[in-house]
Amino acid sequence: MKNKEKGITLIALVITIIVLLILAGVAIATLTGDNGILTKAVTAKENTEKANEDEMRRLTMLEAVSNIENKEYTDANGDTATIPAGFAVSQIEGENTVENGLVIIDANDNEFVWIPVPTAIAESEEQGTINKAMAVNLGTKENPQYRGLLYDFTNEGSTVKNGCTTTTSDYREPDIVSDYDNNTTYNNGLFTKESLQNDYNNMIESVNINHGFYVSRYEMSLDENKNAQSKKNQPSATADAASANMWYGLYEKAKTYDKASIVSGMIWGSQYDAMMNWMNKDSNVTVNSPISITGAIRNESRITGSEENDKIKNVYDLLGNSFEWTLENSGSDNRLRRGGCFGDVLSPANNYWGNHPNDSFGSRGCRFVLYIK
Repeated sequence: MKNKEKGITLIALVITIIVLLILAGVAIATLTGDNGILTKAVTAKENTEKANEDEMRRLTMLEAVSNIENKEYTDANGDTATIPAGFAVSQIEGENTVENGLVIIDANDNEFVWIPVPTAIAESEEQGTINKAMAVNLGTKENPQYRGLLYDFTNEGSTVKNGCTTTTSDYREPDIVSDYDNNTTYNNGLFTKESLQNDYNNMIESVNINHGFYVSRYEMSLDENKNAQSKKNQPSATADAASANMWYGLYEKAKTYDKASIVSGMIWGSQYDAMMNWMNKDSNVTVNSPISITGAIRNESRITGSEENDKIKNVYDLLGNSFEWTLENSGSDNRLRRGGCFGDVLSPANNYWGNHPNDSFGSRGCRFVLYIK
């Protein structure tokens, strides 16, 4: 009798392995891929979070309708802000504290972020460097003549530009750009030197009383009536077809956001610097590469808020999207533009450049601000 050993043949082994690989492939495909279980689970989670966020935003908008007077708001950390009538604090996590960037919303889904300013008025430029104030008063208490404190930023912090509060400084506000603002082709009753001074006085006194102001969370876009709005996923504004991002058109449009409790307008240079001074406490807003700013990536789409990482303290589009015109003067022929752009890798604090206010650029936009009446 011969002993016979039973075993698996090489062919059977190969076939078994192939079958197992096929089954594994089917299992992996079931779990992953566009229609896989894991992908569907992630999508379902994202959809749930989006639905919850939309519901929180809807409830915030309903609360804004019911807010008929200015309110003092105190967050979980004890920090305060004034919530103007017609607005409500966002109920979304991460948007309801001053430290992170307090977001308020109106009934039409416009969003703004509170910029805290502990000290609005300094006695001198030197004191401003210490307390990061926004202005000095060259007039009297009864007849104020506020001048903007404008800052240079480095990795070590910020200092007031020497001599910026004089009326002849190369960087200054409030003032007209005499080479262009005196031409009625561009400035046809929009403003005078006196009206700019009056607007600036009112803004500074509001910030001094309320210890802050609001900045549009997104770069300015225009609603169906071509009025200013601050909404996500909107094209950056052109003032109108004729002026295509000309400073004058955007200046005019920034004033069209209408609420009884606030005043809107194009951002002043000292407001932009106040925002940078506040952000610079926790984020390095002076570096040249946007990637280095708390992992941020610039928005290259020209659509507001479309890059989630182009955000500092809940304010979007500072690194990319469009350069932002301000009210700050440079010499007798330029207004300053700030921030980054879709075509350039630039830091929001260090990038300021003068352009003629009658120039039209596809890369120019505006950020507008609100102060409480």
